[in-house]
Amino acid sequence: MYFFTSIYTLAVLLFPSCGMAMQKPPPLVSGDAIRIIATGGAVNPSALTNGTTVLRDIYGLQIRQHPSVLDADLYYAGTDEVRARSVIEAVHEDGVKAIWAARGGYGTTRIIESTQDNVINSLRGYPRWLVGYSDLTALHALWNRAGMLSLHGPMGSDVQFFSDAARENMFGILAHQVSELTFSGTVRRRGKGNVNGKFLGGNLSVLAGMVGSGFLPSYQGAILFIEDTGEVDYRLDRLLTTLLRSEDFSGIVGIAIGQLLDGDTDDYTALELLDRTLAPLGLPVITGLPIGHDTATAMPVVVGADAEIDVEAGSLVISF
Repeated sequence: MYFFTSIYTLAVLLFPSCGMAMQKPPPLVSGDAIRIIATGGAVNPSALTNGTTVLRDIYGLQIRQHPSVLDADLYYAGTDEVRARSVIEAVHEDGVKAIWAARGGYGTTRIIESTQDNVINSLRGYPRWLVGYSDLTALHALWNRAGMLSLHGPMGSDVQFFSDAARENMFGILAHQVSELTFSGTVRRRGKGNVNGKFLGGNLSVLAGMVGSGFLPSYQGAILFIEDTGEVDYRLDRLLTTLLRSEDFSGIVGIAIGQLLDGDTDDYTALELLDRTLAPLGLPVITGLPIGHDTATAMPVVVGADAEIDVEAGSLVISF
């Protein structure tokens, strides 16, 4: 059993909104070890083999695959207990520079309550990267509650489908060779002008499912970013409305919208619909960002980093 080793860690668990400077994990470079885990849906073995081959042969990483990665229990990559244990073991494992998700799907939120103490406590003493997106939004929340930056990017079973530019950017970030990202977008709402804040968020469906759970980091003064796939227009609007009406997200200062795949209809786009929901907020909103599930165009971003929406330039700048 693991115990709290600092009063600070206990404070983070009890008061996740307490202010703190986000820490960048140590650099990940060729020759370093990563731990592959599966916290959501069952993993396709051949897809994972192809992805980890890229990570090993092109980028020189040592692959440590958790024994349960290919487990299957109904829809999930093993039982809740098995998936939770894989996370706890990974954050306590010596010599691992990054914890890399095998895939997304659904299931990570089911194990957050049983893993949060160990994750937050361990990261304070042994910081390391988390890499993944989609369902991994739930684990990104724990990393950010621990005051740790994390990488919203390719997973072990789909990294081979991302562009060379996305992969090079990802490894530049992990190796501390890239410290700023700039994206051009469309400013749909200007609000009161440029805004700065922590870049927090992820998958819209996962975030909506975590509302009121106590597992989210503080969004006070944050720029919220969202993306999703497989959700039609009205469901996207319902999910966003859930977020915006919750106390968890009442302190955001701006919104960055990435890819909303499957949300457009023959008559209007998802953004046209969401624009009506966003209008009363009076906040700057930037859209058209390459963040999300379209592996051909999606780019990695750093969750918890400092960000600015420049309404005149129509840009999002993320610094870390």
